[in-house]
Amino acid sequence: MRTLFLFLALYFTASAAFAAPRHQLPSYDIQRNCSREASDSGNFQQTMAECVRDENDAKKQLDQQWSKLAASKAKSQCLEESGIGGDQSYLELLTCLKMSSIWTGDQTVGQAPSNGQH
Repeated sequence: MRTLFLFLALYFTASAAFAAPRHQLPSYDIQRNCSREASDSGNFQQTMAECVRDENDAKKQLDQQWSKLAASKAKSQCLEESGIGGDQSYLELLTCLKMSSIWTGDQTVGQAPSNGQH
């Protein structure tokens, strides 16, 4: 009986730990990921600077919209896809979310157009 209780306690603790981050924008190491990307290029410094700029721009857009994004299958899939291969990218996350629905700037991801078009 003690083993069952311990198992259930661990299960619910782990479930809560994995579910909680979906409510807030994940924290990615931009410098590390851009350094990896830049090391594969012919011009490390330029690629690094462009990567950091692009990642920071994507993070700013996500920061502004994240709390407005409904929990959805697309959001969960994009979170998973943005970390494939160990590199976690705000730009990839943003791109995935934009591709998963209509994103016009005045509308949040996952929200249907206001004019009734689908």
